Amino acid sequence: MHRWHKTVVAAAAVVGAAGLVVALRDPSTTDQQMTLTAAPGADGSNPVFTVRGAAVEDLYPGARRRLVLTLANSSSHDLVVTGMHARLTATSKPGCEPVVSNLEVGPYTGSLPARVGARDSREAGAVPLHMPNSVVDACQEATFTVLLTADAAVASR
Repeated sequence: MHRWHKTVVAAAAVVGAAGLVVALRDPSTTDQQMTLTAAPGADGSNPVFTVRGAAVEDLYPGARRRLVLTLANSSSHDLVVTGMHARLTATSKPGCEPVVSNLEVGPYTGSLPARVGARDSREAGAVPLHMPNSVVDACQEATFTVLLTADAAVASR
């Protein structure tokens, strides 16, 4: 009998309305986060938000899980997230390829646009995950990396 224990990690990469991407990982938590710095506002400020995806564990052939996302806005401007996408990009084990036959990453489920108030945070939907029965044995105890992309802009007042 094979022991299956998987972790899905949300990769730290964001594509913004017009922005600079900075990848961050806090070693004290299993949450992954990404930071988007949007284009400067009319007043020269740079609004910033993070998207966190809690680590998903206990994946095994046939399992369905959700990668729950949280948005946090540390800027003094309200932001509107208009798009969110996820794609499997890597795994931690040789022989375990980042393909749909090993892990299916579904489309973002949540309400868009999502407004995030200044200096506020909110849950922002989820990304469904399914480990099909076709997953190869090389994926046992692998970590899967899911690239998250988001589109956001400063909210009009």
